[in-house]
Amino acid sequence: MGAALVLATLSPAQAQQAPSAVMQGSVVSAAATSHPAARLPGKISAAAVKAVQTTANLNLRAKPASSGRKLALIPKGTKLTVGSTKSGWSQVRYAGKTGWASSTYLRSVPTKTLPATKRGDLGKSTVALKLRRQANTTSKALATVPKAGIYTVNKVSAGFSQITSRGKTGWVQSRYLKVVAKKPGREIYIDKKYTSNRAGLTDRYWTNVSGSALYESVEGKIRIGDIPRNSVVYRDMKMEKTAGSVKGWIFVRTQGMSGWMKTSQLARKTTATTKPGKYSAKTVLAQKNGKVPERMLVAIGWDQEKTLIAAPAVKDLNRLNAAFKKKFGHNLDIDLAYRTRATQDAYWVELGPYVAARPGTSNHGWGTAIDVPETYNYSFRGKYHKWLKVNSKKFNWVHRKILEEGSPYAEAWHFDYVGK
Repeated sequence: MGAALVLATLSPAQAQQAPSAVMQGSVVSAAATSHPAARLPGKISAAAVKAVQTTANLNLRAKPASSGRKLALIPKGTKLTVGSTKSGWSQVRYAGKTGWASSTYLRSVPTKTLPATKRGDLGKSTVALKLRRQANTTSKALATVPKAGIYTVNKVSAGFSQITSRGKTGWVQSRYLKVVAKKPGREIYIDKKYTSNRAGLTDRYWTNVSGSALYESVEGKIRIGDIPRNSVVYRDMKMEKTAGSVKGWIFVRTQGMSGWMKTSQLARKTTATTKPGKYSAKTVLAQKNGKVPERMLVAIGWDQEKTLIAAPAVKDLNRLNAAFKKKFGHNLDIDLAYRTRATQDAYWVELGPYVAARPGTSNHGWGTAIDVPETYNYSFRGKYHKWLKVNSKKFNWVHRKILEEGSPYAEAWHFDYVGK
């Protein structure tokens, strides 16, 4: 998981919350401070028996006795896993150290039992994890696996699962992988209303200036600085309140990314045309990837988000949608289409080469690709994907072979325009 917690000193307020009696020397007084500690060679058994939470500020000790050397300060309210118990003491692991804490100040907490992972399962990471070289918590960390990623389990061993993340294969703790499918492939099972751009949000805007910017923080670093006019934007009030609202700014989701935008760059209506215009695919493809002029981009008229796409591609997409709607009774669901160069750069950094195309090479950068939602019906086994795979080529849209199931680059949701 994440970096080890920093050892803390008790504040007077914390000291007032601690019991007045020092049970077995484990409760730390107001004057207690952090102590340097050597890493113990021992490990808690993989067959952890109990989840607990501290009811006071406790010392983690080298042995199950009040005379044991102090290894770390465990703050009140910390959740831990007990590996074994001995004479009123519990063996736990905290801040990268394994030691003993007084059982008197540990209370049991309910734990969610997740299905055991097996080889071939798809597991969704419930927290950020360390991808390790071997199946333990002490071997070298190869990378950090982000929360909510979907991974195929290659092997399982003693509470660990071997996965591949961004081209690196290693081990993570199985208890932090929620099994989402007992099938191979890269299907992602999420709410049918979800798209990576909207993410369940409903408060919709569109950018009203060329080169709108998405910021990491208010007046901070620009995350994406070349968002074209008439790009759809969704306000995320929950995140905005958590971060602290600032006049003239709102926290948003756009381009599949989250961050802050100036309200002066946003409007409630789009002014983008839905007419194909005079441009050919050859003309669009002659532009720099991710830097297609706004005059060559149009909105998808039947899409509620009026997603921007290359002008020559919209006519055939309209034809494909008409056939899809006749078959299923509703329009295609569009997640993303045109993507700027700065957006692709951000994707490349965050998602890596097995998910994001190398900047300057993605067909999204010419507006000649669409992504549909990553929901079951659009997955490899879903009815929409199966229909699209058979019929989309009639309308000059294709699902490329490199994206087929079984490929390390598999994407059921991505289709490319191959018309003129």
